[in-house]
Amino acid sequence: MTNEITIETDFPSASAGAIREIGPRRFEVDYKPEILPDWFQAVLDRFWDGGGVPKEYMFHVRVCNNTDMPQETTLRFLFSPVGQSYLDLPWWMRCEGPWQPLESVELHAINGDGPHLDATISLAPREIMSVASAPYESPETVDQWTRAVATDLPDWTTREIGRTAAKRPILALESPPRPLRLLASATMQGCEPTWMGLLHTARAWASDDLADLSDRVQLCVVPLTNPDGLAEGFSVINGVGEVPKFSTHLASAGEPAPLETQAMWDYLDQLRPQARIEMHAHFTDPNFTRSIGMHEVEAMPEAIRPMGRAVERALDAHYHSEGSTNRRVRIDPRIDEHDVYGVREMAERFGIVEIFLQAIAEDLDDHNADVLACVTTVASAMIRPA
Repeated sequence: MTNEITIETDFPSASAGAIREIGPRRFEVDYKPEILPDWFQAVLDRFWDGGGVPKEYMFHVRVCNNTDMPQETTLRFLFSPVGQSYLDLPWWMRCEGPWQPLESVELHAINGDGPHLDATISLAPREIMSVASAPYESPETVDQWTRAVATDLPDWTTREIGRTAAKRPILALESPPRPLRLLASATMQGCEPTWMGLLHTARAWASDDLADLSDRVQLCVVPLTNPDGLAEGFSVINGVGEVPKFSTHLASAGEPAPLETQAMWDYLDQLRPQARIEMHAHFTDPNFTRSIGMHEVEAMPEAIRPMGRAVERALDAHYHSEGSTNRRVRIDPRIDEHDVYGVREMAERFGIVEIFLQAIAEDLDDHNADVLACVTTVASAMIRPA
């Protein structure tokens, strides 16, 4: 690797495998390998021929121009077979200030060189640019911003609901208590950042515009649920190789579970929200920009079906954005291959209506608006379930 351009991966939330210089100012960046536990790989082999839940769909590097001249360089990111379908556009860049969609990007289908993405970037003298598959921040930065929201908003509080193996806190941000409780939490797939939309929604919840909702519904937000996975640059595992998102069955049975899973299970037990929205941020198909999943109403315990129907009707009737297509996914735990997401255990034990959102991420403003729209739609349905 020449000294003119160097690529850094030694920082929190960096994610890359081997890096090779393949030509003048051209680099090949491999994915970071991710080894799944044997029991979970067996689940994937049983239901999805080894596929199903992807891994290795996170990239985050810093590109440094070490010269006093402008430089242009091209990075070729190599996708893994199980991660490739989750690495659609947009990709992201940042020098100073907020993340922005990366414009000069070309996705290449599977060919002789394998699936990959080419990103060409222009660097000013001595400039350092972050390039990533999503707008990542370190867990410590997200924690700082989460606590800042509680400081800025009257009567809002933060609660530490658990700690990871690396002793990182998992924080919940809570509005004042109300009879109805809605939890909006990031997915435990650490490479899908939704903290920005969640914190934006918390600030909006405290505004006069949403007083009709906030006076009756307590909003609780968990912006990061797998901070170690994010810090280590993994997509689905945590810092010690466990899969927190797919271990709810362990916590519900009182068996040893990943610390992140146990923290969320205990928090649900304490909070007892009537509904929870799990936020995702990835793309699997260029033909849609949003995916909504929900526990199949007829598979819910009978006591919570009225709430489930109300939420389903509200999402169908009111949750749309011009130019986006809603893909609807119904999770039915009566089907064996669906009974891995934890919706059955959470519904039966805590009476929770579970919703999943893959939010729009064309830019940060669109993402923020989409998360807020989903939360307000579900909260409105909770108030008027008839």
